[in-house]
Amino acid sequence: MTKNYNPIKRLNFVLIVSICIGEALIMLVLPSIEGVSHLGSVVLDVILLTLITIPVVGWTVTKPMKKYLDDLVSAQHTIAIREDQMLTTLNAIAKAKDNETGSHIIRTQKYVGLLANRVKSMGHHPQTLTEEHIERLIKVAPLHDLGKVGIPDHILNKEGRFTAEERDLMNGHPMIGESILAASQAEENEVGLISTAIKVAGYHHEKWDGSGYPRKLQGEDIPIEARIMTVADVFDALISDRPYKKGWTIEEAYTEIINNSGIAYDPVVVEAFIAERQNFEDVTKWDQ
Repeated sequence: MTKNYNPIKRLNFVLIVSICIGEALIMLVLPSIEGVSHLGSVVLDVILLTLITIPVVGWTVTKPMKKYLDDLVSAQHTIAIREDQMLTTLNAIAKAKDNETGSHIIRTQKYVGLLANRVKSMGHHPQTLTEEHIERLIKVAPLHDLGKVGIPDHILNKEGRFTAEERDLMNGHPMIGESILAASQAEENEVGLISTAIKVAGYHHEKWDGSGYPRKLQGEDIPIEARIMTVADVFDALISDRPYKKGWTIEEAYTEIINNSGIAYDPVVVEAFIAERQNFEDVTKWDQ
């Protein structure tokens, strides 16, 4: 695909040139035709100009434009395949470093889907939360903690409290994940798979009131994808057993998240979380 090819500019250029040339030829031909009225000459002018312009446009614009569009579709398909391959590789890297089980990953993906669809059905972020983008968000959800590959094992696996230095290192994992994903991004694309993963990995520890990390963003400045990921991830973390804690009950986890609506979490996402309670409870049981 030609990088700088612009079919619209070419079409404008071809139309102007073909009309000028056509009119010049017509002006040469019409005087030789005798007995034609003024109206007849106008009609003849239009007919001749059409006969000249259509083949020229078809030859110089339509065929190249068809090839351009075919190449564009092919390029988009290739990018999608490469992004899926990249996603598979990054997922494998993330799983190799993270302690989380496969069950946690699947549950979290399901929670993300439930929340995103509920937020959309409530009339919020309709331009962002399209069906295609929600599927994309579900796909990249397992990469939210990809940055943990850059955190030493003795910190990741520590059962006790972190020291201040260890906490600072741990809090750097969103930026590490974002950097890894940005390096793997083929080109700038605000709605692509990797771009969505960047929003999830880099921003899912931000808090609604601006007290989160790493950027201390507040409210709507935090991408909606990350706000959804945060609630899904925190809920599953709260109810899951860890070496250093016993899992909370669903009631306790719901109370905690609801109490922090407007503080740590987006109130709209929490509203969706409340509405999806039965479905969340069903997901918690799927692997039991």
